[in-house]
Parts: sequence; C-alpha cells; structure tokens
Amino acid sequence: MPSVPVSVSMKPMLKPSIFLLVFVSSLCFSIPHSSIVAKVNGDPIFEDEILQNPQIQTRDEKIKNAIQYRLIVQEAKKRGLDRAPEVQSEIDKLLYKQFIQTERKARKKSFSPTDSELLSYYAKVPLIRIHHLLLNRRTESEKQVANLALEQIQKELNKGTPFEKLCSQFSQDESSLFGGDTDFRGPHNFPEELYFKIRSLPKNAVSDPFVIGNSIHLFQWFDKKPFTAAPASYLQFLQARLEHENEVALLKDLLKDLELKAVIEPPIAAVKTK
Repeated sequence: MPSVPVSVSMKPMLKPSIFLLVFVSSLCFSIPHSSIVAKVNGDPIFEDEILQNPQIQTRDEKIKNAIQYRLIVQEAKKRGLDRAPEVQSEIDKLLYKQFIQTERKARKKSFSPTDSELLSYYAKVPLIRIHHLLLNRRTESEKQVANLALEQIQKELNKGTPFEKLCSQFSQDESSLFGGDTDFRGPHNFPEELYFKIRSLPKNAVSDPFVIGNSIHLFQWFDKKPFTAAPASYLQFLQARLEHENEVALLKDLLKDLELKAVIEPPIAAVKTK
C-alpha cells in the first residue's frame, strides 16, 4: 500500500481518498490473516498485506513500505482524523459493501435456482426464431422510399403474403438473403426491450413498425426452441440472471426485516417524496 506523507500544516487539506486508506488499514486488524512479519507500535503487519503491493519488487521493500504506511495511519488516528465526517461517510460505504458481500456469501446456496425454477424461467425468456425486415431512412429520399415500401408491405400482408417473402423482397438487411431469418434470439444477443416486445406478439404475427435510429424495423417470431434443445451457454446466462434476481429478492426481504426492527423518525410513510 502506498505511503502518504502528511504534515501538520496540511491537515485541513486531507482528502477522502486518504481517509479511505486509513479505514482500509484498520479493517485489516479485524479479519483473519496469515503470519505476522512485523509490528509497529504493537500493531501487526501480516504476510498477506505485503503481498498485495505488486509494484514493489523485493520483500524488504514491501515490508518497509507497509511499516511506513502503518506509521502514517497511526499518526492520522492520533490526530482524530478517523472521526472526521468525511471519514465516517467512507466508512459507511465500505461497511455497506462489506455487509452485502457477507450476506451474499452466506446466502449463496439460496440464490442458486433449482432445475424446475430454471425450466419455468426459460418459459418466460425462451430462444425465439425471428424474421426481420429493415428499411433505411437516413436521407429524405430513403424516407420516401421506406414510406412507400411500408404501404406496399401492409397491402401484401393483408393479402396473406408470407412475411419471409416480403423480407426477401423489401428488407435492406443481410438477413433478406434468408427471408429475414435471424435464427434464434434471446435477451442475451438482442436488445432486451425489443426482445420482450417481439415475444409478446402472438406466434407468426407481424409487429408494427419500430423506428430505431435511422431505420424502420418489422419483426415476426415464428418458432421457439425447446428447453431441452437450448445451448448450455444460454442456460448458464439464464441461471446467472435468475441467481441475481433471487439475490435481490432475498436482500429486499432482509431490508424489510431491518426496517421493521428499526426506529425510523419520521416514519417512512410520513416522508414526502419529491
């Protein structure tokens, strides 16, 4: 850890980053460590502490740097800098982060979804096969062409013309070579908001035109990959996503429990939101 020389005259100019270093050092004494390599006024310096500084090459230099760092931390505490409001704010942030990490580790097994949970989750976000039709409208002339094309596309759809045929005829996307077929898609490889809009359509229904940037898009999902055929990479993506959602839900429950036990003034219900 870097040493930071501080003089008495510079005391009012100390920045939160230095305060943070002070607190991080104090945290080192409250958790298990490896063997002690030195002591500074009775405070131990542990083996794993000196190994955390890769910028210093030799072991003696690492120990010397750790001693200098500890001396400054001790002096800062003597001056009462650890009680400054800025320091307390940084301490609160670190404690919050440490608490969340501890709860996450303790409850990790609760976050992992069962096979049935993963199956139910896949039913909500399956891989769907999509036809995509794109019309560019980057210039005024392209906008006019796109508008005329949309009129013709709608007429053909009303006559029952297959959408994939219209994709081949009108789409300005590379997938037009395959009737607009973009293969199977999920929220991992497709804009999530757009995925759910397409997924909400009835099977084989063509979406209303979506204006995205300088282009118009129409979509149709026409197939859904079974859970048993879904690639392992996608199932891993869903599992991680479900673990995160379970984690958030459990931590919210914990927060509700803490709120019930706490004395909050004024009561939450009385606090006016802006």
